Amino acid sequence: MVSISKEKKKEHQRTFTPSVIEPSFGIGRIIYCLYEHSFYLRSSKAGDEQLNVFRFPPLVAPIKCTVFPLVQNQLYEDVAKIISKSLTAAGISHKIDITGTSIGKRYARTDELGVPFAITVDSATSVTIRERDSKDQIRVNVEEAATVMKSVADGNTTWADAWANFPHHSSGSAEE
Repeated sequence: MVSISKEKKKEHQRTFTPSVIEPSFGIGRIIYCLYEHSFYLRSSKAGDEQLNVFRFPPLVAPIKCTVFPLVQNQLYEDVAKIISKSLTAAGISHKIDITGTSIGKRYARTDELGVPFAITVDSATSVTIRERDSKDQIRVNVEEAATVMKSVADGNTTWADAWANFPHHSSGSAEE
């Protein structure tokens, strides 16, 4: 009642090993990750609000510094324009802001954009250079401002070196 028969059957097995692995991220995701890792909140000096800050390293920041006359004064604005020309000649991307808003608000605005340095014109012969993350400031002659900015922004010297080589004061001074 039961019959057993022998049958030959061919089975084909096809294996496939991909030679290209294509991850699913483009430049948009990479830039988003850069933004995500560079962003943080800092409390204002009064402590009543949170300020947005992008912490781009100076080498990759699109705008390396801003130039601010401390007050609306034609002499300070002229010095700011001279510094702006020397920054342009040195190849440093910068913005000049001659609005009448307070210096603290201007600092906060540039911190929000990720600008690592601010040059404040508060004298006809010397300026203050402020570093974004520590909020520390050094005092530099007008003629040296572009050279110092070029050196620090390109990574040839560090902010700590500039801090050690020039007269300075820390973030405990009047800001924001």
